[in-house]
Amino acid sequence: MRKLFIAALAVGVALSMTGCKGTNEKRGDEHLKEGRFRNAINSYLDAKKKGSMSDEFYDNFTLALVRAAEMEAKKDLNSELLDNYYGKASVNMPEVKKDEVVEEYVTKLATLGKQQATQEGVDYNTVINAFAKIDTALATAQARHIGEGTVKAIRTEAENAYVSKNLADAVGESDPVVSEYQIMKLAEMAPENADVKAALNKSRKGTRGYFLIFGEQIGEPVNRRIDKWGYVMAFPTIKIAPGSLSGELQFWASTGNNTELDPSKITLVSTTGESVVAKASGGWCEAEVLVGKKGDEKIEKKKQAIKAGTKGKLMNEFQCSLNVSFSYGKDFVPDYVQYKDEFGIGKKYLGY
Repeated sequence: MRKLFIAALAVGVALSMTGCKGTNEKRGDEHLKEGRFRNAINSYLDAKKKGSMSDEFYDNFTLALVRAAEMEAKKDLNSELLDNYYGKASVNMPEVKKDEVVEEYVTKLATLGKQQATQEGVDYNTVINAFAKIDTALATAQARHIGEGTVKAIRTEAENAYVSKNLADAVGESDPVVSEYQIMKLAEMAPENADVKAALNKSRKGTRGYFLIFGEQIGEPVNRRIDKWGYVMAFPTIKIAPGSLSGELQFWASTGNNTELDPSKITLVSTTGESVVAKASGGWCEAEVLVGKKGDEKIEKKKQAIKAGTKGKLMNEFQCSLNVSFSYGKDFVPDYVQYKDEFGIGKKYLGY
C-alpha cells in the first residue's frame, strides 16, 4: 500500500506542476483576454522564470506575442519590437499545441513580411528581411501542415506587389549593367514571377558581351546575394547554332587570387542542369612585364599567348581571353557558362 500511495502522490505532484496555473500565468491570461498584450507578455515571462506553467502556457504566451506585434505594426511597421516579439514566438512554436494558434502565428507573420516588403522607399536589406519573415512562416506552416496555402498566397501577393512597384524602373535603366543588377534584385525575391523571368532573360541576351562588374556602376552598396561570382566573364563574340556554341570568352578575375586559367574547368550548363566541357583553341592573358631600356624600365600590361592544350595565368584585376566551343544534343538549351576552381566560381548567363 505504501508503494502505491507514493506512486500516486508522485503522479499527482507531476500533474499539479504541468496542469495547474500559477498566479503569474493566470494574470497573463486575464491581460490576454482584455487585450493588454504587453502586460500579458510580462506576466508570462514571470511565470516562465518561476517554472510554473500549465499545458496552455505556450499557446497563450504565443498569442500574446503575435497580437502585441500586430498592434505595434499598426503604429510603426519597422519597429524593432516586431522582431523581438516574433523571435520569442518562434522559440515557442515547438511547444504550441493548438492548430489555431499556429495558423494565427504563420498568417500574421507572413502578413507583416508582405507589408514591410511593399513599403515605399525601403532599402534592399529591409526587403530581404521582410521576405525572410514570409519564408519562416511558410517553413512553419509546412512543418505543422497548417496554413500552408494561405502563406503561399500571401507570398505571391508580396512578390507581385514588389515587382509591380520596381520592374519598370529596373528595365528602364539606361545602363544595361545597372539594369541587369536591378532586375536580379527582383529575381532574388520573386524567382518564379513570369514578368521578372522574361525581363532577366532579355537583359542577359543583351549583356552577353559585358563584364557585369556591378560595384563600379550601380551607385549603391553591392549586395552579395546578387553579386556573388568571383570570376566575371563576357562573350564579346558569340555564335549559337543548333547543337553548338562558340566564341571568344573573356575573364576578369575579382577573387583576390592570382591563379591558373584551366580551360578544362569551363563548362556550359543547360536550362535542365546538364553540362558539357569546353574545347579551347588558344587565347591570351594579360600580365605585368618590365619594358624599356635598363635603368629606365617601367611596368606595362602585355598579352601573353595561351596555346591550345595549355593553361594561362589569371591575375587579379587582369583579363584573359580564350576561343572556346561546345557541342551538345538537340534538346540541350544553353543557360550559362561556368568556371570553378578552388578559389571561386563564375557564371555567365546567356539568355535563351
